[in-house]
Amino acid sequence: MSRPKARMFAMYGKGGIGKSTVSSNISAVLAKQGKKVLHVGCDPKADSTLTLLDGQPVKTVIQKIAGRISSPDDIIMPGILGLSCIECGGPEPGVGCGGRGVSRMFEVLDDLELIEDGEYDVAVFDVLGDVVCGGFAAPLRQGRAELVYIVVSESVMALFAANNIARAMKRFASNGIALGGLIVNQADEHTPIEGLHKFAKALGTRIIGVVPRDPAIRKAEVMKRPVVDIAPESKAAAVFAELANAIMQDSVEAHQVPTPFDDAGFDAFIEQTFGQS
Repeated sequence: MSRPKARMFAMYGKGGIGKSTVSSNISAVLAKQGKKVLHVGCDPKADSTLTLLDGQPVKTVIQKIAGRISSPDDIIMPGILGLSCIECGGPEPGVGCGGRGVSRMFEVLDDLELIEDGEYDVAVFDVLGDVVCGGFAAPLRQGRAELVYIVVSESVMALFAANNIARAMKRFASNGIALGGLIVNQADEHTPIEGLHKFAKALGTRIIGVVPRDPAIRKAEVMKRPVVDIAPESKAAAVFAELANAIMQDSVEAHQVPTPFDDAGFDAFIEQTFGQS
């Protein structure tokens, strides 16, 4: 009897917001639970899997396309905890289109039937979200990700990017995708997040988790390991475990189509909500 198709989730958010930290730790939690996990980095910088590869060099799909890709082993990097890792990669800076690289990677995944063959229980996509161009919107446009989670912080630019991502999700909602919620990666644990709850409500979604400002995360990144692996008793590790479990229990049917702001509405919301703080 064939195995069911992998559940697919995508993490979006502004560049540098902590998507790779969040997504890699969630992948590690699920792998520690015994699930077969495919972790896919969709950023030209190819840095999503750095804490999952135990120091081995990163090979990207874009690099391999220059030759011949005939089997999953050509693009999969075996990671810690039994993880399978893929990095899209991209062109040299200033040359070519990074978004096209993401689209090309999905073409390769289709050719290899990598996700559809029942090999994996979960596929986690870590996607650049500063601009939702055709390539970086591929998990949305092609209905790749059942559920999307947007990583934000207290910064206005992080919320601006989140609103743009929600716009793209509204456009492609008919593809069967849903916004599962916002994940707050705190920059300052002393900054109130009531305004972020208001922002989530305005988008028609929720905050599904808050990652604390935990020094264990920085230590783990220096060691190139996920925090759930080297500091399982830390505050951050506990949050990542809760997030992973919540995401696995989530469903598309539990969510409505996002209700993002237009440009003027976003500016007005920010001024009203944060202008006096």
